[in-house]
Amino acid sequence: MIYKRRSRVAHLPAWQLISSHTIFLICASSGIFYLLGHEFEIMPLAIENHTILIAHGISAYLFVLLFGAVLPTHIKAAWKAKRNRISGGLMITAMSLLLISGLFLYYADETRDAALWVHWIIGGGLVLLFPFHFIAGRRANYLALKHHESKSNQK
Repeated sequence: MIYKRRSRVAHLPAWQLISSHTIFLICASSGIFYLLGHEFEIMPLAIENHTILIAHGISAYLFVLLFGAVLPTHIKAAWKAKRNRISGGLMITAMSLLLISGLFLYYADETRDAALWVHWIIGGGLVLLFPFHFIAGRRANYLALKHHESKSNQK
């Protein structure tokens, strides 16, 4: 269910919304394709695993930049408005764990296997959490607007 009328609190500009969703799709799909090819030897694309890993790394870097761009506006405004805190907090936690585990995958030797499992599990969870956060945010804004309208009609 998509809500047409909604509050503008913590609303992302169109460029951030489109960029974050597009880059998320590239990052998530390249991560899934790499996992399938590397771990299960299932090659859904005729592209080498190394090329898929490069696409994943570049898109992850861009996604982290976008994550940093929404911190001072989107996250701060939503937190102050007490909206979507659970899925938002889970998004921040998941993104932080993915960032840290990604660094461990790249730079650590002895903890690489643990970092790999953390990265796959949290990344898989984020594939489910990201759309849920978007839908829950739209619903929270719609309900806030509806509540505000009912209060103003009572006066």
